[in-house]
Amino acid sequence: MKNKYLYINGMLLSAALLMGSCNDYLKEDSGDLLIPKKVEEYSPMLYAEGYPSSFNSDVSWFCLMTDDVEMGQLEIDPNSPNIKDRVEDAFDLLHGGNGQQAYTWREDIEVKLIDGFWQKRYENILACNVVIDALPTMEYVEQDTGKYHYLAAQAYALRAYHYWCLVNTYALPYSAENLSKPGVVLRTAPQIDVAPKERASIGEVYRLINEDIQKAEQFIEISYISGNKHLLTKPAILLLASRIALFQEDWDEVIRTGKLFLEQNSAIFDLTTVDTTLLGADSNVDGFSIMDGKANEEIVFTFGNSSTTYDYLSMNTSGSFYGLGFRTSCKEEGSLIGSYEEGDLRKIAYFKKDIPAKKAESFWEEDKPHQYHYYYPVKYRRVSGSSAEKPNDKLYRENWRSVEVMLNLAEAYVRKTNTVHPEALELLNNLRRKRFDQNLYVDKQASDFQGSDDLLKFIWAERRRELCFEEAMRFWDLRRQGMPQIVHKWYSSWNIYETYVLRQGSPNYVLGIPDAEVNYNEACFDNVRENIVANQ
Repeated sequence: MKNKYLYINGMLLSAALLMGSCNDYLKEDSGDLLIPKKVEEYSPMLYAEGYPSSFNSDVSWFCLMTDDVEMGQLEIDPNSPNIKDRVEDAFDLLHGGNGQQAYTWREDIEVKLIDGFWQKRYENILACNVVIDALPTMEYVEQDTGKYHYLAAQAYALRAYHYWCLVNTYALPYSAENLSKPGVVLRTAPQIDVAPKERASIGEVYRLINEDIQKAEQFIEISYISGNKHLLTKPAILLLASRIALFQEDWDEVIRTGKLFLEQNSAIFDLTTVDTTLLGADSNVDGFSIMDGKANEEIVFTFGNSSTTYDYLSMNTSGSFYGLGFRTSCKEEGSLIGSYEEGDLRKIAYFKKDIPAKKAESFWEEDKPHQYHYYYPVKYRRVSGSSAEKPNDKLYRENWRSVEVMLNLAEAYVRKTNTVHPEALELLNNLRRKRFDQNLYVDKQASDFQGSDDLLKFIWAERRRELCFEEAMRFWDLRRQGMPQIVHKWYSSWNIYETYVLRQGSPNYVLGIPDAEVNYNEACFDNVRENIVANQ
């Protein structure tokens, strides 16, 4: 069978975009044009091409632009036999790659970091457009009405999500004063359009996002409901609606969708029930993973076709051979690890500490344990035996969890009323109660906060602690939270470093439009970024 070939942003996309299996459900017209007609023909195509498949890898470097990552000395057990082979000044290129471009917020970041994030979102959008365009004439029997509505709900929700990702990466944050400023290119046609196309305004992009998520919510109400977490279910669509509303500061909508979501799923996994020896355990033994879909009912949606890794972070073994690399921030002021309170089980459940401290064995060494401060995220790691399980048994890809909606709701209550809202405190306490050692946990009271601003900052800190290294959430949150100043140290040797400062409100909080788009689409102009010079 012949295939048509399509081009998106200069990249080849075969007509496989319009098919999952060409034997049964594809129709041929004029010899090589494939035209699906039925619901059951479009569903596998949307799953294969509309859902993000490599999202975790696409955004892995985003964490380098945040305060959740620092560069520094990769510490090693002084008794390790590998210490004699390590070069202190050697950078962990295996995991660092071109990470310096993102870590120092390079003006021409796209020159080195060709991640495909922009291109892949538009590939996904094209598949959604194909389905949405075909809905009015799609063929289905009456008993498949629910499946038709479910297909429509998925297509609209997915398109809303992809555009939400794009506008929150390549445009300024949503605000009344930014609505007329450049957003991203809006493409809604079911075919490739190579004609020059300008960037729509931020307001126009959000208008489409809001229309799409509203339609998704309407269709899901009358659809056949799938319980497969690899597909967008009703709770997943409500979670997305809650997130979209949060980033527009539409507090009433956050509250409405959040309450509807909690009617569907109010689960919070209780970390206090897990044997602490299994928290942060090595990946080659049976351990605990918060992203284990079989055990954690918080998870309402999982996506991606490979396990999530943090490509630019040095793994715990890297310190055996390299002196310098990227790690979870733990030493600098305002670090992620430093934000966890005593007794917070997330610190040991979401991270693996490098090497257990050992008591010095030599008379000539200090007679005390050697302390290590290197943590590696293990939220998504594959636990032993998971490769043999069915896909729905062990979910270790990107996941959406109920706790995000609870944090959205808490913020909405506070920001709508400008008070230390009791329902916000209740949501926070319900979450934290199941994240802390029971012997050290104490409920938060209204008297613990000086006012609504103080509580808001605490909620934002909880988002960071809870949602760290999920999608690009920290980067997206920092943008909407005022684009604060971030300081990064770039080490050229063990004790020599340069300091880079991303100033508050810097234009480098907005990524450059990829050359693949700007070069072929003459109507699309790039974002202006600044050159950040290092301070010695």
